[in-house]
Amino acid sequence: MKNEIVSEDYEQEKQNKTSKVNKDKQTKQKSNAQKAMPVMIVVIITLLVILTCVLIAYYQVYKSGKQSANILEGVYTSSYYSMVDNVNNLAVDIAKYSTLSTKQSKLNTLNDMMTDCSYIVAGLSVLPINEQNVVAATKFFNQINGVCEAYSAQLNKNEDLSQDQELIFDKIGIVLGEIKEKFNKQNAGMYDTNFNFVDAAIFDNTGMNELSTSLGDVSAEAIEYPAMIFDGPFSTALETRVVKGLGENEISEADAQNYLANTVYKNRKAEINFDKITEGDISTYDFKITIEGKHYFAQVSKRGGLLITLSSYAEGGDPIMKGEQATVMAKTFANNIGFDSMDAVWLEVNQNVAYVNLAPVKGGVINYPDLVKVKVDLTGQDIIGFEAVNYALNHVERAPEFNITTDEAEKTLGFDYNVLKVSKAIIKLDSGKEISCYEFITERIDGMYYYYIDANTNQIAKTMKLVKIKDVQKLI
Repeated sequence: MKNEIVSEDYEQEKQNKTSKVNKDKQTKQKSNAQKAMPVMIVVIITLLVILTCVLIAYYQVYKSGKQSANILEGVYTSSYYSMVDNVNNLAVDIAKYSTLSTKQSKLNTLNDMMTDCSYIVAGLSVLPINEQNVVAATKFFNQINGVCEAYSAQLNKNEDLSQDQELIFDKIGIVLGEIKEKFNKQNAGMYDTNFNFVDAAIFDNTGMNELSTSLGDVSAEAIEYPAMIFDGPFSTALETRVVKGLGENEISEADAQNYLANTVYKNRKAEINFDKITEGDISTYDFKITIEGKHYFAQVSKRGGLLITLSSYAEGGDPIMKGEQATVMAKTFANNIGFDSMDAVWLEVNQNVAYVNLAPVKGGVINYPDLVKVKVDLTGQDIIGFEAVNYALNHVERAPEFNITTDEAEKTLGFDYNVLKVSKAIIKLDSGKEISCYEFITERIDGMYYYYIDANTNQIAKTMKLVKIKDVQKLI
């Protein structure tokens, strides 16, 4: 009996102890939890603050980016529609020019055309368009500007424009119509959809973007742009961008420097320092040169090792040399540095500087595609400019054919002229095709003309008129 009572008391006491331990444990856990609460709150608040800052920063970046995109979109939109408006304005001015009868009305319209062209070129330069697609169009509008400037100068001298001169606007109008058609197709799509210039400006790995594609092809391959202004015959011959005139072997930087020291500046004490390498269609070694305190910049092609460009400055003072002497100096210089059979095809003297265009003359045939330009200081009696890009791109051995006689070709011209000179020539048409022809330099009642008659078809392939713009001769 006694043992049973002790057992019950023991069990009760054991349960009481267990209950107390559990209670103490719960109390301790509660106390620890209460102590941890401020830490958790701090952590949560900190995380909330960080998240808030991130969200604010993201919003600011998004807002800033959105604002920048909106600004850029506005610039693109304004430039595009301004360009299109001016293309349309130019087309109207071109069309109405033939209806004008007074000198002042023609001058006013020519001035409007020049303004239109300036705005069009500015718009093309701002828009994110594939460069190769618009380079010909940009040149075209710049040349229209030059034609208008030349005609304005002529009218201001009280000299009437010839019928042939004014007919050039018909050619311009045809090309302008093609460009307008491509632009107007783009306009129709933009009016009907929510077109976004910024999105359309993203270039892909082919160098094109949606805007370039939707505008259509306005390159020289797609549109036959008329050639209009040249500094001498074919001085801006169409470049194929395929380098045909340089050797396949690459020279070293040391070879290029040796060529400058021992060929270009032979017998002159030249300090020649390598500057950099310029990569491109015609990759070059670039050098800075000092001769007797005068500075020059020269580029020598990596392929073939020929002088591609040379530039310096003219000295002040009165000319010592004459233009004819400058021509001899230019020819001698080019022939001595690796350009064979070069002869002068154009000379222009402006104050104390002579500009001489040279071309290879082989078998009595002028190879105009291989033109080289030389600039001569008539006071310092020095070559201060040289450019052989066309030569590097186009020079090849040719076997021209002349299947008609000069007499047959001359009959194609008619009778209202006086022939000053006849030469055999190879020229490059705007399409890039080379043809053999006869070059007739003629004098007519309204000025001097250059006619190029295909020596195989007996058709006039090109006609240019000599005009003066601010005392500088140009061929239009």
